Amino acid sequence: MRRRIIIFLALILAILAIVIPLALTIHFSRERAIAAERAHMQEYANWTLLRAEQVLTDAKDVLAQVGEGDCSVGHIERMRQLAIDSGAVEEVGHYDGDRLACTGWGKVPADVVIGRGTPSATLAGGYALHLHVKPRISHAREVMVLGYRDHNVLILPQRLVDVLSDSHMILGIATRQGTLIAITGRANDGLVGQLSRQAMTGMDDTDIYASVQRGDLTAFAIADRSAIDAKLGSEMRLLLPIGLVASAILMLLILWVSRQRLSPEKELKLAIRKREFQVHYQPLIELATGYCVGAEALVRWRRPDGRWIAPDLFIPLAEQSGLILDITDHVIEQVVADLHAMLLAEQQVHVAINISARDLESGRFLDVLEREIAKAGIAPGQIWLEVTERSLINPDTARATIARARDAGHLMAIDDFGTGYSSLSLLETLPLDALKIDKCFIDAIGRDAAASVVTPHIIGMGRALKLNLIAEGVETREQDAYVRKAGVQFAQGWYYAKALPADEFMAFYRDYNRGKRSRFLSVAA
Repeated sequence: MRRRIIIFLALILAILAIVIPLALTIHFSRERAIAAERAHMQEYANWTLLRAEQVLTDAKDVLAQVGEGDCSVGHIERMRQLAIDSGAVEEVGHYDGDRLACTGWGKVPADVVIGRGTPSATLAGGYALHLHVKPRISHAREVMVLGYRDHNVLILPQRLVDVLSDSHMILGIATRQGTLIAITGRANDGLVGQLSRQAMTGMDDTDIYASVQRGDLTAFAIADRSAIDAKLGSEMRLLLPIGLVASAILMLLILWVSRQRLSPEKELKLAIRKREFQVHYQPLIELATGYCVGAEALVRWRRPDGRWIAPDLFIPLAEQSGLILDITDHVIEQVVADLHAMLLAEQQVHVAINISARDLESGRFLDVLEREIAKAGIAPGQIWLEVTERSLINPDTARATIARARDAGHLMAIDDFGTGYSSLSLLETLPLDALKIDKCFIDAIGRDAAASVVTPHIIGMGRALKLNLIAEGVETREQDAYVRKAGVQFAQGWYYAKALPADEFMAFYRDYNRGKRSRFLSVAA
């Protein structure tokens, strides 16, 4: 069943390995093409704005240079010459009050009355801007008028958008308030109005566009969406080979991984070889003193992709295949490597290691343990060993291994007590030092459940056997108070701390015990 699932998943992944890179290639190519064309539009909008600003700056310079005027011959000549010299201005005029008195062409006839009019917009610095003006003196084409005090200048609106473009696009310039000044072609009025009022980039069903604002002006650029297609082609030519190579690599990777993962045992063997197993430490609290006095070493499997595999998924497979022996060796080596400095410095601290039924049958783990702790100089009594009721299938073999472990100086505890099938007579004959009350009985504390009735009997049984009692899975203040009152010596669980990596456990140990008077110093005194 598992094999069929892996093959099916591998097939699905293979299809995805082809489709996804190609789909992403097309998607990213299109996004890059759109982004490039938007940047292109914004670039031209900026250039248009710079062009318009330059024209207005030149026009303002002319108004600044013309000085005071009285329509004398010299004054008229000066206005004419400034218009000739300027690349932005078509004509310069002078007002006498509200009436145009003269221009660079000469004096305005007395019977021709040209007033200032109401400006279309007022620019910073007191400049008046009049749009869509038809000159009555020079009869030139429609212009815009920039006025300042008693003079004005005529400017062709087209000069503001006179920007060379490398493609067909529409360029426009407007006041910051949204009044259109000049545009190079026909465009949707609603879009032009929107672009004239705010800086933005975007795309609709027919156009791609951008607008920029600075000072008194807004500039915009609009192009047909077909401009994206040309860029899309070049982006596809660039990214498609990358997508094909990515597909090929993913296909090969999926094929390799599938072959590795088709056998669960191979997967587990590979994890052992690559040392993917880590050890976390569940702090153990001595209830009478409140001290953290040790921890239980718990094996964790972290895959290369960062996923954690639950122990109840891989431990049964490891026990069934015999690979649990290698995992136990790894845990022993890791515990000594992680905590040897702490165990040497803190002689009262111990670490409990779980031993499987296979370990009890072979007893080989004791050789590994003896070698590692001898190398590190750790006292055997600092390493406790835990066996579950379910591992006592062969009591004679278990008894021999447990006795050997105790003779070596290790304390032995029976784990998950109450969930297996060991009889009281069997427990009485085994050389044990501690009994661990399973979490299911601790969870029942304070509840109207059958397990809550059993809990005090288990505690009484442990006392009768003269065993140290350890409560597993304490998670609430109520549970902590109960086991304290019941005379349980030790407890562990999330109420105190979760299982922690080695560095975090050592930090927890220091912080948890800081400021408390050591019970060992008290005993020594």
